[in-house]
Amino acid sequence: MNLFKINASDSWKSVNDGVMGGISKSQLSHVDKLAVFSGHVSLENNGGFASVTRRVFVLDVTHNAELSIRVMGDGKRYQLRLKPSLDKGVPSYGVGFSTQANVWQTFRFKLNEFKATLRGKKVADAPMLNWQDVRQLGFLISDRQQGDFCLLIDSITLDE
Repeated sequence: MNLFKINASDSWKSVNDGVMGGISKSQLSHVDKLAVFSGHVSLENNGGFASVTRRVFVLDVTHNAELSIRVMGDGKRYQLRLKPSLDKGVPSYGVGFSTQANVWQTFRFKLNEFKATLRGKKVADAPMLNWQDVRQLGFLISDRQQGDFCLLIDSITLDE
């Protein structure tokens, strides 16, 4: 069951290393009922990451619910990120996953697998995340994986 409610007026927003002087590019487009996160990661000017985010609203679910994504990647490693606020100074909670090139994969994540970071640094004393607090969901590519990338996203669900 898909318990994420997304406002029709909300759209995906790119947040790349340009905020620090980098020149990486990304976008999220829709092709044949799939979301496509794609672009180019550049290490020039101390860059090295690209991401997209979207507002979400979570209905009542238990703490034991699992977030599931079905994706086809390019063999690179990505992060699924959740954020409890739209404010800039609030940590994001991320979990990494490695894709196999041109293979559909389903990944399931429990809430305790998401680790808090702020501007690329771990936040050891971050408050515990609850599903109902999630206000933003996104995908990120980093870890010095320069070059073109492409991640097809078939579904994102939160299941009890």
